Amino acid sequence: MDGVRTPARELSAAQATGAKAQAADAKHAAFIRLFERPRLALELALIAVLLSAPALFIGFHLDDYVGLYIYSDLPGAKHLFELYSGGYALTNGNPADTHWQIEEGWAPWWTNPELLLRLYRPIGVLSHQLDFKLWPNSAFVMHAHNLAWLAVIVLAATRMYRGALGTLVGGIAAALFAFDHTHGFAVGYIVNRHALISAALSILCLDQHIRYRAHGVRSGMFLGPLLYVLSLLTSESSLAVAGYLFAYAALGDRGALWKRALSFLPYLVITVVWRGLYNAAGYGAVGSGLYLDPGREPVRFLLALLERGPILVLGQFWIPPAEAYVLVGPTAARVMLVGAVLFTVIFFAACIPLFQRNRLARFWALGFVVSLVPAATTYPHNRQLFMASIGGMALLAQFWHLYAVELRGAVLTRRLWFSGVVSALVFGAHLLISPLGLPVTTCSVAFAGSVHGGMTSVGEEIVGKTAVFMTAPDYFAVKLVQLGRRIEQRALPRRWRALSFGPGRITVSRTDPHTLVLHYEDGVLNAHFLELYRDRRLAMKPGERIELEGMSIEVLNVTRDGRAERARFRFDAPLDDPSYVFYEWRDDRYARFTLPEVGQATILHGADVSLGLK
Repeated sequence: MDGVRTPARELSAAQATGAKAQAADAKHAAFIRLFERPRLALELALIAVLLSAPALFIGFHLDDYVGLYIYSDLPGAKHLFELYSGGYALTNGNPADTHWQIEEGWAPWWTNPELLLRLYRPIGVLSHQLDFKLWPNSAFVMHAHNLAWLAVIVLAATRMYRGALGTLVGGIAAALFAFDHTHGFAVGYIVNRHALISAALSILCLDQHIRYRAHGVRSGMFLGPLLYVLSLLTSESSLAVAGYLFAYAALGDRGALWKRALSFLPYLVITVVWRGLYNAAGYGAVGSGLYLDPGREPVRFLLALLERGPILVLGQFWIPPAEAYVLVGPTAARVMLVGAVLFTVIFFAACIPLFQRNRLARFWALGFVVSLVPAATTYPHNRQLFMASIGGMALLAQFWHLYAVELRGAVLTRRLWFSGVVSALVFGAHLLISPLGLPVTTCSVAFAGSVHGGMTSVGEEIVGKTAVFMTAPDYFAVKLVQLGRRIEQRALPRRWRALSFGPGRITVSRTDPHTLVLHYEDGVLNAHFLELYRDRRLAMKPGERIELEGMSIEVLNVTRDGRAERARFRFDAPLDDPSYVFYEWRDDRYARFTLPEVGQATILHGADVSLGLK
């Protein structure tokens, strides 16, 4: 009997194996059909908007309040609009204008007098002018405006990917791009709309150029450069598309070398002319520790790129997000940097088999790397990765095709196996985790809502007096109080004075009835974000003075690296005079501060904010 049953069992096992294989093939075919759908672009755009829709209900946050004020007809708004270049500047490099901002409470006392931080983004400004003219108080509609640009971006990206990679691989790249969680912050932050408009125009530009070179669509010869000019008038991040265009000419295009070089020449000329005019008009960044201008400080920027680049690569393809690098402590930051470097090396090592087989993969990879240059001009943040994700998602889609189609069923070498494991982990994370993370990252700007506690905790006792903020998380937490009162048209204090910022502990000594001496335990500029107004490399000197109306500031001692460690603040009137009101930051809000007696001192803990929805 066993001789009869054994063949039957073997046949049954073979049939089961065949059935499983057929089922796997059916699932594989269904997966492919999913991304070959003719209406995929519209479907992806709709899903991306729906996943990002929670941003409609988070209201205004952070720099949105700057926009609410400077785009209004309120007193003083026009002057600040001009100094802020429509919201895309802090200072113009003129010491007199910088001093005015310090005097009026718009900048900290230690601001670099010659600080230049001025960006030219007229199309971004126009989009906000439209908002504040038609629906000036509706955060819901302004967020909807951002979502509309997200839909345009996804539609354009799907068209571009399919034109470059074909219907299937292009569709997968488009899906990865549409749901990329790194886009969330830019989508959910109203004043970050310039990044959305720039991304849309840049993707359309790249699409036109590829269709012109690969498919002979001659209109791309003219539309590509036009779209590039418009993108540069929207955001400096558009320089990344020039990187993709260069990469395409170098590695993606099939024409003769001189023809490929000639196709890139218009974009090179536009870039050089734009940069020359940009500098001549007084735009750029000098003297800030957060914004580095490659055109003005190339060596320093290159060193920063070597540090920031791996952090951005890690943020694009894995976790944690790039912004964690400046939020965690020094030890954790070093660990994160080492991990980012290792991840970058492992990821690009895994790309080698793909590069050997696919010239377009080499193009996308080079474009991705070059796009990190404009992304690294400021502190690492996932919001800087919109342009980098264009090449990143194309790489992941081509990885999928290599292993799911080209090498399907093949026996893999060790190198291919290693490459496949790495690519599967990264691809799977984006395919599964990004759609879940996108709604969260879209609302992530609201996690800093606790800083708004300062707006509501300062009452009418401030009216007509000199408001002195002893501690604050950063200068924006002070500026936000003034913005809120101006927007609500509430009475203002006579003067705004802020003495200390950041997490460092300070000791407040009262040496006479008019004078306070502050000892900064970690020195001023003790956190990354505080370097926005002054690069910590710009040393202060003992005896350096800042004269303000009603108050004189003198630096007494500095740290080894030249940051103020002790400073004297002498007020014209006795500090017990009722014309003063003092505050300290405590429990995510401002609380009244009681001055020490003459000859006494008080220790204040550093100011910090808890992240979370408020």
